[in-house]
Amino acid sequence: MRKYLLMAGAALIGLGGSAYAAIDCAVPPTCDELGYAYPADWCKGLSTLKCPFDQTKVFCGEPLAPVTCTVGAILYNNLKCYDEAPAGRTAIGVVFDTSKRLAISLSTGNNVQWGSYGTDISTLTNCTTSNYTTCNTDGKSNTQKIIAVQGESTSLAAGSCYTSTYGSLPKGSWFLPSASELKTLIDNKTAVNAGITAARAGSALADQIFWSSNEYGSKYALALYLDLGNMTLYDKDISFSSWYARCAVKY
Repeated sequence: MRKYLLMAGAALIGLGGSAYAAIDCAVPPTCDELGYAYPADWCKGLSTLKCPFDQTKVFCGEPLAPVTCTVGAILYNNLKCYDEAPAGRTAIGVVFDTSKRLAISLSTGNNVQWGSYGTDISTLTNCTTSNYTTCNTDGKSNTQKIIAVQGESTSLAAGSCYTSTYGSLPKGSWFLPSASELKTLIDNKTAVNAGITAARAGSALADQIFWSSNEYGSKYALALYLDLGNMTLYDKDISFSSWYARCAVKY
Protein backbone atom coordinates (compact mmCIF):
# COMPACT_ATOMS: atom_id res chain seq x y z
CA MET A 1 0.00 0.00 0.00
CA ARG A 2 2.80 2.45 0.91
CA LYS A 3 4.42 1.82 -2.45
CA TYR A 4 1.27 2.81 -4.34
CA LEU A 5 0.84 6.03 -2.30
CA LEU A 6 4.42 7.04 -3.05
CA MET A 7 3.89 6.40 -6.74
CA ALA A 8 0.68 8.52 -6.76
CA GLY A 9 2.49 11.37 -5.03
CA ALA A 10 5.33 11.20 -7.49
CA ALA A 11 2.89 11.36 -10.37
CA LEU A 12 1.35 14.59 -9.02
CA ILE A 13 4.79 16.11 -8.48
CA GLY A 14 5.70 15.11 -11.99
CA LEU A 15 2.84 17.15 -13.36
CA GLY A 16 4.27 20.14 -11.51
CA GLY A 17 3.56 23.61 -12.86
CA SER A 18 1.62 22.35 -15.87
CA ALA A 19 -1.23 21.13 -13.65
CA TYR A 20 -1.47 24.47 -11.87
CA ALA A 21 -1.12 26.34 -15.14
CA ALA A 22 -4.12 24.47 -16.48
CA ILE A 23 -6.16 25.62 -13.47
CA ASP A 24 -4.94 29.23 -13.68
CA CYS A 25 -5.77 29.45 -17.37
CA ALA A 26 -9.35 28.19 -17.04
CA VAL A 27 -11.68 30.51 -18.97
CA PRO A 28 -14.32 32.04 -16.65
CA PRO A 29 -17.95 31.95 -17.79
CA THR A 30 -19.20 34.97 -19.66
CA CYS A 31 -21.94 37.28 -18.38
CA ASP A 32 -24.28 35.88 -21.02
CA GLU A 33 -23.55 32.30 -19.89
CA LEU A 34 -24.36 33.30 -16.30
CA GLY A 35 -27.67 34.84 -17.35
CA TYR A 36 -26.63 38.51 -17.30
CA ALA A 37 -27.61 38.92 -20.91
CA TYR A 38 -29.40 42.28 -21.12
CA PRO A 39 -28.69 46.00 -20.92
CA ALA A 40 -30.39 47.66 -17.94
CA ASP A 41 -32.94 49.54 -20.05
CA TRP A 42 -34.35 46.20 -21.27
CA CYS A 43 -35.43 45.33 -17.74
CA LYS A 44 -37.69 48.31 -17.10
CA GLY A 45 -40.22 47.42 -14.45
CA LEU A 46 -38.26 44.37 -13.29
CA SER A 47 -35.71 43.90 -10.55
CA THR A 48 -32.12 43.72 -11.84
CA LEU A 49 -28.82 42.16 -10.81
CA LYS A 50 -25.54 43.34 -12.37
CA CYS A 51 -22.93 40.96 -13.77
CA PRO A 52 -19.81 40.94 -11.55
CA PHE A 53 -17.55 40.99 -14.66
CA ASP A 54 -19.41 43.65 -16.65
CA GLN A 55 -21.62 46.14 -14.84
CA THR A 56 -23.42 47.06 -18.07
CA LYS A 57 -24.94 43.57 -18.31
CA VAL A 58 -27.82 42.69 -16.00
CA PHE A 59 -30.11 39.84 -15.11
CA CYS A 60 -33.84 40.65 -15.35
CA GLY A 61 -35.67 39.32 -12.32
CA GLU A 62 -39.21 39.36 -11.04
CA PRO A 63 -41.61 42.29 -11.54
CA LEU A 64 -40.90 45.10 -9.11
CA ALA A 65 -42.72 44.83 -5.81
CA PRO A 66 -44.47 47.89 -4.35
CA VAL A 67 -42.87 49.58 -1.37
CA THR A 68 -44.31 51.40 1.63
CA CYS A 69 -45.39 54.87 0.56
CA THR A 70 -43.43 57.62 2.28
CA VAL A 71 -43.63 61.39 1.92
CA GLY A 72 -42.10 62.24 -1.45
CA ALA A 73 -42.64 58.75 -2.90
CA ILE A 74 -44.00 58.48 -6.43
CA LEU A 75 -47.53 57.09 -6.69
CA TYR A 76 -48.50 55.10 -9.78
CA ASN A 77 -51.88 54.54 -11.39
CA ASN A 78 -52.46 51.31 -9.45
CA LEU A 79 -52.29 53.54 -6.34
CA LYS A 80 -49.05 51.93 -5.14
CA CYS A 81 -45.53 53.28 -4.65
CA TYR A 82 -42.34 51.83 -6.17
CA ASP A 83 -38.63 52.57 -5.94
CA GLU A 84 -38.41 52.25 -9.74
CA ALA A 85 -41.01 52.66 -12.45
CA PRO A 86 -42.86 49.34 -12.83
CA ALA A 87 -43.67 48.02 -16.29
CA GLY A 88 -47.04 49.12 -17.62
CA ARG A 89 -47.64 51.71 -14.89
CA THR A 90 -47.86 55.50 -15.07
CA ALA A 91 -46.68 57.92 -12.39
CA ILE A 92 -49.64 60.07 -11.36
CA GLY A 93 -48.68 61.81 -8.14
CA VAL A 94 -46.39 62.23 -5.16
CA VAL A 95 -47.28 61.27 -1.59
CA PHE A 96 -47.54 64.20 0.82
CA ASP A 97 -49.50 62.76 3.76
CA THR A 98 -48.97 59.17 4.95
CA SER A 99 -51.41 59.38 7.88
CA LYS A 100 -54.35 60.23 5.58
CA ARG A 101 -52.77 58.34 2.64
CA LEU A 102 -52.84 61.27 0.23
CA ALA A 103 -50.87 62.13 -2.89
CA ILE A 104 -50.89 65.34 -4.92
CA SER A 105 -51.14 65.36 -8.70
CA LEU A 106 -47.92 65.75 -10.68
CA SER A 107 -49.26 68.71 -12.62
CA THR A 108 -51.15 71.88 -11.81
CA GLY A 109 -54.47 72.26 -13.62
CA ASN A 110 -55.60 75.30 -15.56
CA ASN A 111 -56.41 78.48 -13.71
CA VAL A 112 -59.97 78.27 -12.41
CA GLN A 113 -62.31 80.13 -10.10
CA TRP A 114 -63.76 78.56 -6.98
CA GLY A 115 -67.42 79.25 -7.71
CA SER A 116 -70.05 81.94 -7.96
CA TYR A 117 -69.65 84.98 -5.77
CA GLY A 118 -72.66 85.01 -3.43
CA THR A 119 -73.44 81.28 -3.55
CA ASP A 120 -73.06 79.41 -0.27
CA ILE A 121 -72.57 75.64 0.06
CA SER A 122 -74.92 75.05 2.97
CA THR A 123 -73.54 71.59 3.75
CA LEU A 124 -70.05 73.01 4.35
CA THR A 125 -69.21 74.62 7.67
CA ASN A 126 -67.76 78.09 7.11
CA CYS A 127 -64.05 78.07 7.92
CA THR A 128 -61.63 80.89 8.70
CA THR A 129 -57.91 81.49 8.33
CA SER A 130 -57.63 80.81 12.07
CA ASN A 131 -59.44 77.46 12.37
CA TYR A 132 -58.79 75.88 8.94
CA THR A 133 -56.53 73.15 10.33
CA THR A 134 -59.52 71.65 12.18
CA CYS A 135 -62.45 72.80 10.02
CA ASN A 136 -63.82 70.51 7.28
CA THR A 137 -60.47 68.74 6.89
CA ASP A 138 -61.60 65.98 4.49
CA GLY A 139 -61.10 67.38 1.00
CA LYS A 140 -62.79 64.45 -0.75
CA SER A 141 -65.96 64.87 1.31
CA ASN A 142 -65.86 68.65 0.78
CA THR A 143 -65.52 68.19 -2.97
CA GLN A 144 -68.54 65.90 -3.13
CA LYS A 145 -70.63 68.48 -1.24
CA ILE A 146 -69.50 71.26 -3.58
CA ILE A 147 -70.28 69.16 -6.67
CA ALA A 148 -73.80 68.50 -5.35
CA VAL A 149 -74.46 72.26 -5.55
CA GLN A 150 -72.17 73.49 -8.35
CA GLY A 151 -72.30 70.50 -10.65
CA GLU A 152 -69.26 69.13 -12.49
CA SER A 153 -68.12 72.27 -14.32
CA THR A 154 -64.44 71.96 -15.23
CA SER A 155 -64.10 75.74 -15.10
CA LEU A 156 -64.51 75.56 -11.33
CA ALA A 157 -61.90 74.22 -8.91
CA ALA A 158 -63.88 71.33 -7.42
CA GLY A 159 -65.33 70.24 -10.76
CA SER A 160 -61.97 70.24 -12.50
CA CYS A 161 -60.66 67.75 -9.93
CA TYR A 162 -63.80 65.65 -9.55
CA THR A 163 -64.18 65.00 -13.29
CA SER A 164 -60.50 64.18 -13.83
CA THR A 165 -59.71 60.64 -14.95
CA TYR A 166 -55.94 61.25 -15.04
CA GLY A 167 -54.03 57.99 -14.79
CA SER A 168 -57.15 56.11 -15.96
CA LEU A 169 -58.68 56.46 -12.50
CA PRO A 170 -62.48 56.60 -12.36
CA LYS A 171 -64.22 59.94 -12.11
CA GLY A 172 -64.49 61.03 -8.50
CA SER A 173 -61.07 59.65 -7.51
CA TRP A 174 -59.40 63.06 -7.64
CA PHE A 175 -60.61 65.86 -5.38
CA LEU A 176 -59.87 69.41 -4.29
CA PRO A 177 -57.78 69.28 -1.09
CA SER A 178 -59.01 70.91 2.08
CA ALA A 179 -57.15 73.88 3.52
CA SER A 180 -55.76 71.60 6.22
CA GLU A 181 -54.49 69.15 3.60
CA LEU A 182 -52.86 71.97 1.64
CA LYS A 183 -51.08 73.01 4.85
CA THR A 184 -49.63 69.50 5.12
CA LEU A 185 -48.61 69.72 1.47
CA ILE A 186 -46.71 72.99 1.95
CA ASP A 187 -45.05 71.60 5.09
CA ASN A 188 -43.66 68.78 2.90
CA LYS A 189 -42.95 70.93 -0.16
CA THR A 190 -39.24 70.03 -0.42
CA ALA A 191 -39.82 66.26 -0.37
CA VAL A 192 -42.78 66.52 -2.75
CA ASN A 193 -40.83 68.58 -5.27
CA ALA A 194 -37.98 66.05 -5.10
CA GLY A 195 -40.50 63.32 -5.91
CA ILE A 196 -41.91 65.30 -8.84
CA THR A 197 -38.38 65.75 -10.18
CA ALA A 198 -37.69 62.02 -9.82
CA ALA A 199 -40.90 61.20 -11.67
CA ARG A 200 -39.64 63.23 -14.64
CA ALA A 201 -43.14 64.51 -15.25
CA GLY A 202 -45.38 67.32 -14.12
CA SER A 203 -44.46 70.62 -12.54
CA ALA A 204 -42.97 71.46 -9.16
CA LEU A 205 -44.90 73.29 -6.46
CA ALA A 206 -44.01 76.89 -7.10
CA ASP A 207 -45.12 80.47 -6.50
CA GLN A 208 -48.81 79.82 -7.11
CA ILE A 209 -52.13 80.11 -5.29
CA PHE A 210 -54.07 76.87 -4.81
CA TRP A 211 -57.76 76.80 -4.02
CA SER A 212 -58.86 74.68 -1.08
CA SER A 213 -62.25 72.99 -0.79
CA ASN A 214 -63.17 75.22 2.16
CA GLU A 215 -65.34 78.32 2.01
CA TYR A 216 -65.95 81.31 4.24
CA GLY A 217 -69.59 82.13 3.66
CA SER A 218 -71.15 82.87 0.30
CA LYS A 219 -68.52 85.28 -1.02
CA TYR A 220 -65.09 83.93 -0.12
CA ALA A 221 -63.13 80.69 -0.23
CA LEU A 222 -59.82 79.75 1.35
CA ALA A 223 -56.72 79.45 -0.83
CA LEU A 224 -53.07 78.80 -0.06
CA TYR A 225 -50.34 81.07 -1.37
CA LEU A 226 -47.64 78.43 -1.71
CA ASP A 227 -44.63 80.69 -1.85
CA LEU A 228 -45.50 82.34 1.47
CA GLY A 229 -47.37 79.47 3.06
CA ASN A 230 -50.27 81.80 3.89
CA MET A 231 -53.91 80.72 3.97
CA THR A 232 -56.01 83.62 2.68
CA LEU A 233 -59.61 84.46 1.82
CA TYR A 234 -60.29 85.29 -1.83
CA ASP A 235 -63.40 86.13 -3.83
CA LYS A 236 -64.88 82.88 -5.11
CA ASP A 237 -65.15 84.15 -8.68
CA ILE A 238 -61.56 85.39 -9.00
CA SER A 239 -59.76 83.68 -11.89
CA PHE A 240 -56.45 85.39 -12.51
CA SER A 241 -53.68 83.33 -14.08
CA SER A 242 -52.10 82.36 -10.75
CA TRP A 243 -55.19 80.71 -9.19
CA TYR A 244 -55.14 76.94 -9.63
CA ALA A 245 -56.64 73.66 -8.52
CA ARG A 246 -54.01 71.06 -7.66
CA CYS A 247 -55.90 67.84 -7.19
CA ALA A 248 -55.26 65.11 -4.62
CA VAL A 249 -56.05 61.40 -4.51
CA LYS A 250 -56.32 58.79 -1.75
CA TYR A 251 -54.18 55.67 -2.11
